[in-house]
Amino acid sequence: MGLDVCGLLRRDHDDLDRALGAMVDPQTSPKELASLLDVFRLALAVHTAAEARLLETLLARVRGPRTLSMLALQTRIEHVAQRAAADALVGVRPASIGWYDGALELRVTVMDHAARADQTRWTLEDHVPLEIQKTLAAEFATERMRVLASTSPIILAQSRDKLIPAN
Repeated sequence: MGLDVCGLLRRDHDDLDRALGAMVDPQTSPKELASLLDVFRLALAVHTAAEARLLETLLARVRGPRTLSMLALQTRIEHVAQRAAADALVGVRPASIGWYDGALELRVTVMDHAARADQTRWTLEDHVPLEIQKTLAAEFATERMRVLASTSPIILAQSRDKLIPAN
């Protein structure tokens, strides 16, 4: 089947973690830290908008069980928290104690979110027909490219959060 959607999500999470690893490294210069934050925020916005759209599409195609909507809600909440933490770093002086504290806290939230990848895989395998599972990776990749092509992926990501049903 090639790379599945959970594999693509894992790649995104790994890329985000690599950026965050550099953001908490004292060897990274303050100028590089500021640039890394910009890159991280863009990558996070692209990832969260694409994943939100993917989950929205999935919920439209597969009615019930409740575990799918719970997964979508949990993901949305985690993404909102991640973006808020990244946005909070914008006003913090790079390489300061506050910077490292905020970047480390952000890294923990991203790693915690990524740690649920197996749960997501099992949920999809248990509740989503195979023919739909096969289309998810291509749809996720396409959505990522669409978001990258948009003029403001950060705003798009935030608007997608509002589209996922709360129950």
